[in-house]
Amino acid sequence: METLLLRLERALWGWPLLVLLLGSGIYMSLRLRLLPLRRLPLALKLTFRRGRGASGGVTPFGALCTALSAAVGTGNIVGVATALSLGGPGALAWMELSALTGLGLKYAEGVLAVRYRCGEGTGKPWGGPFAYISLGLGPRYRPFAAAFAVCGALAGLLGVGTFVQVGSVSACLAELMNLEGLRPRLLRLPWGLSVPLICVLAGLGLALLAAAVMLGGMERVSRLSSVLVPLMGGLYGLCCIWILLRHARLLPELCGRVLREAFTPAAAGGGLLGTAAAGVSRGVFSHEAGLGTAPMAAASARGVRPWEQGLISMTAVVFDTLLICTLTGLVILATGAEGAGTAAAMTAFSRGLPLPPLLSRLLVFTILGLFAFTTVVGWSCYGTACLRWLAGDSERLRRSYLLLYAATVAAAPLCSARVVWTAANLCNGLMAVPNVLALLLLSGRVAESSKAILDFPHEMRYNESSF
Repeated sequence: METLLLRLERALWGWPLLVLLLGSGIYMSLRLRLLPLRRLPLALKLTFRRGRGASGGVTPFGALCTALSAAVGTGNIVGVATALSLGGPGALAWMELSALTGLGLKYAEGVLAVRYRCGEGTGKPWGGPFAYISLGLGPRYRPFAAAFAVCGALAGLLGVGTFVQVGSVSACLAELMNLEGLRPRLLRLPWGLSVPLICVLAGLGLALLAAAVMLGGMERVSRLSSVLVPLMGGLYGLCCIWILLRHARLLPELCGRVLREAFTPAAAGGGLLGTAAAGVSRGVFSHEAGLGTAPMAAASARGVRPWEQGLISMTAVVFDTLLICTLTGLVILATGAEGAGTAAAMTAFSRGLPLPPLLSRLLVFTILGLFAFTTVVGWSCYGTACLRWLAGDSERLRRSYLLLYAATVAAAPLCSARVVWTAANLCNGLMAVPNVLALLLLSGRVAESSKAILDFPHEMRYNESSF
């Protein structure tokens, strides 16, 4: 199975998908007259504006935090380290490039999510790519909407939302115990794996905590995310900035090396294609622009116009990849941490922070655990939204899916990390194809919904009365 999954991943994440993701992002930005870049200051202003959203609903900022809770996960630490080990320092530049081109896709997703959402008159709107594919492109495209919904439900249950996150936390815990010279009791499995029992207990505890939040629905996840996401992002960012300030003299050389090796055929991972594939795939895994996940959170925002939510949604790429992933990559390179995954992250923090090594490793484990937890609960909302589109609004079915989801979280430490990451990349690619094609076909509707902000003079100051 591992060999088959690896072959499928290599076939899917080749030049065609890389060109589709990067090319469609560039096309969307040009179609919108570089609006995502020109209006980035306004997007940040709208993001932190208070008082929007009807009482009892999900605010635009809450919807953004829900999307960030699902996007800011172990990929921002473990994924970046893995990309650097596979593609060399140049992979970081390709991650940045995928983020810049992803701004246009993220904006379009937010616009279409609000324009073509369901349940507008019920007080609890919802939707996602399956909605704008079916409602925006017409009934004959419903098979593509259904295909996206099936892939989204499976990606949450069997890939990005569960196995990858909990598996990374388990690996971090095992690495922490190994570095401290502890020998935990092992649980031996029939398929040849030996898992520390403490990792199994950690997965079970994470599943119970996640279930308590997930069963409360999107509003509970949104409220929790609005607190945890800024807290954990700020803590992690401060730690990274502290390390980089201590290695400030190395930064010019490191930045030059990243840019040089991004286009060097002799780079690690099989040359230019290997470097680009490592950077773009991990970048997409991190910011999720083009995957169609963020629209499922954006559709629930109340009291917001389509272009406003588009601008707010695209700031997730800035916070997630352009800030957090960039900081992670530079910290790993500046400290000379070698290897992939949690080992590189722990080495980087233990070398860079003025703390005892044990405290530095515990800090990495705590931050990674928070990242994983918010991603687990965020992706549960995506999975239930996809299931709702496929099977209808059944509370019993929703609870059954969430209980199965929690059981998958508990079982995640028992699985091979390599198989888990490969399966997650496959799910990402299968979700991206129908979503990006729909964004390209609906690009005219995106421009139409953005007419007010496109025609707004750049030199004039934004205020509500202008619209």
